Amino acid sequence: MNPILECRQIAKNFGSTEAIRNVTTTFEEGAVHGLLGANGAGKTTLLHILSGLIYPSQGQVLYDGQQVHDNPAVTPNICLVKSDERSWADYKVKDLMHYCSLLLPYWDEKLATELLRKFRLPAKKKYKQLSRGMQSMVGIVKGLASGAPLTLFDEPTLGLDADMRETFYELMINDCGQRERTMILSTHQIDESSNLFQYITLLEQGVITSHMDKDAFVAQAHYLQGDSSQLLALVSDPHVLHEESLAGTTVLVWYGELDNRVELERRGIKISSVPLQKLFVYLTRKGNLNSEETNNGYFS
Repeated sequence: MNPILECRQIAKNFGSTEAIRNVTTTFEEGAVHGLLGANGAGKTTLLHILSGLIYPSQGQVLYDGQQVHDNPAVTPNICLVKSDERSWADYKVKDLMHYCSLLLPYWDEKLATELLRKFRLPAKKKYKQLSRGMQSMVGIVKGLASGAPLTLFDEPTLGLDADMRETFYELMINDCGQRERTMILSTHQIDESSNLFQYITLLEQGVITSHMDKDAFVAQAHYLQGDSSQLLALVSDPHVLHEESLAGTTVLVWYGELDNRVELERRGIKISSVPLQKLFVYLTRKGNLNSEETNNGYFS
């Protein structure tokens, strides 16, 4: 796939705080990208910069080779769905949809109407009168009906129950199947949305530490489970992200090439894949999980 969006040495400072640091990467066209990172990693700031809503302190963002910021030829192609639309507070849902139809050149009125009906959104209620889940649904309608070639979603499923989240994922898949769109989705619902992603971008403390095909990203991670006497010698290896031991059995999370796989299996070591959600935790925590995450480890 060809890159549609390019970041060149992007940085963003808020006073003495570095929110984004020297981000250089590309986002492939016609794909769904998962933007993953812990709270405070800079995901929201990065999405705002990519959309042209805020300026970077340094660097530039290019869409299809053109500067994003201060470029009226580019900005109509980009739609950002924010996690918190404070400016919408006093507007009715029907008015918000009308404004979207005026501001977004690819707006699909038919789809918007269908989604409002599907989500049972009250057209005459003000945005601030809606539940958190309903507010998220209004944002989802905006993002999907925008038809924007590049659509950015910042935590779009906040407040949604499992059924509505699944509905959103199905709608995204159907929409991407009908027309070529590039979507970047920031979410903490990693396991249930992982099937959407074709690429993973990992953001840690304002720095992109990984950007690759999702399958390749996950394929590098393995659980190694076996007798502690066999595995404890490997704990200090830099490829080990995490270690747990219980009753003489040890589990290691290994990230990277596993050149000695055949030898490990011959010695009775069980090797299995690591779910994306777990891999995200292990990578971002670098093995220093807090007590809650440790209690939800391999042996739980």
